[in-house]
Amino acid sequence: MARRPKAEGSEDRREQIIDAALRVFARKGVARATNKDIAREAGITPGLIYYYFADKDALLQAVIESRSPLRLFEQLAPEQSDAPPPEFLRAILVQALTIIESEQVFSLIRTVLSELLHDSTVPALPALFLPQVISRLKRYLHLQREKGVVRAEVDPEEVAQVLLSAMMGLVMRRQVLRDASVLRYSHEELASLVLKTVLPGLLPAG
Repeated sequence: MARRPKAEGSEDRREQIIDAALRVFARKGVARATNKDIAREAGITPGLIYYYFADKDALLQAVIESRSPLRLFEQLAPEQSDAPPPEFLRAILVQALTIIESEQVFSLIRTVLSELLHDSTVPALPALFLPQVISRLKRYLHLQREKGVVRAEVDPEEVAQVLLSAMMGLVMRRQVLRDASVLRYSHEELASLVLKTVLPGLLPAG
C-alpha cells in the first residue's frame, strides 16, 4: 500500500492532479475519463489520487471550484466611477472576454457543459463567476445614473444582463461553433460591436 504523501509538497501534488484532470476531462469527457488516465497524465500512480480525492466526483468538484474564473474576475480593475461609460464598459468587456476565452477557463467550461448533458447535479459553472461581472456592472451603472451620466430610466440590472448575454453568445459562437464571421474580431473589436448597440440607449440624447 502506498504511503501517505508528506505534508510538504502535498498542495503542489494536489494542484498537479487537478490540472491533469482538467486536461483529461476536456479531452475525453468526465464519463469516459478514468483515474488511470488522470494518473498517467499527471505522471503518478492511480492510487495516489485517492489520498487527495475520495472519488472522481470529488475531483471534478475540485476542478470546478479551483479552476473557475471566479478568482480571475476578482482581479478585474477596480471600478473607476469617474470613467465615462464607453471607456469603463469597453474595459470590463475586454477583460471578461480575455478571461473566459483563455485556454484554462474555456477547457473548464467545455468540460462542465458536456457533463451537464448527462448529469444535472453538476454545479452550474456560470453561477461561479458571471454574478461577479453582473455585480460590477450594476454598481458602476447605479453610480453613473445617480450622477446623471446615464439616463434616469436605465435599469442597471437589465443593462448588465444584456451585456453579459451578448458577450456569452459571442463566446459560444467563437469557441463552440467556431464561427469564422466572429472569430476574425479581436476582443477589443467585439466589445466595440456590443457597445455600438447598447450605448445609444444608455446615454442621454445630445
